[in-house]
Amino acid sequence: MAIENILFDADGVLQYATTHWQPALQSVLGLEDESQARAVVEDIFEAEAEALESEIGFVERLEAVLAKWRRSSFISETLNVLHAIEVRHDVMQTVQAVRRLGIRCHIRSNQQALRARHMSEGLNYRSLFDTEFYSCFVGAAKPKIRFFENVVAQLGCGASAVLFLDDRAENVEAAKQAGLNAAVFFGADGALSLRRQLAGFGVFVDH
Repeated sequence: MAIENILFDADGVLQYATTHWQPALQSVLGLEDESQARAVVEDIFEAEAEALESEIGFVERLEAVLAKWRRSSFISETLNVLHAIEVRHDVMQTVQAVRRLGIRCHIRSNQQALRARHMSEGLNYRSLFDTEFYSCFVGAAKPKIRFFENVVAQLGCGASAVLFLDDRAENVEAAKQAGLNAAVFFGADGALSLRRQLAGFGVFVDH
């Protein structure tokens, strides 16, 4: 069956963080050393993981993390670090070229609600993609099979008509188990690599 829909992961595929969280947080939070900064990052990762499948709860968890480290007044600075994202413009140009072929393109990403909204509105993904499927709004996160089953149901097509691209092999394998076409793709490899990979699935994009 021909590919009708393509699901793109966000981090590592469409976008990248413009700053490393650990040194950035060490600076903006005035933390004493690298080990303390690493511990704070681990706490924030845990807070994010707990909020990936819910529209609510991340702010409260982040506030608790900052309170633990006696940095309660630094929530804005912390969010600025978490939201420091740059779009891979060559990859995005290819995505738009695919859309012009009549193939629908969507984001399928694990995100907590604040970051998802920043991506949708701040990075304008709501205009650049046909649909945005963020785990916090769908209620399931990769690599759970129902993550992909939910999306296919919403797209209203067969799983074999969907291609999923992600930079993590475990997510790609889960997508295949759900019946999707799937492949590992790293955004850093660039648009040429993306076009070659798409061609392998019968999607041919001009330069």
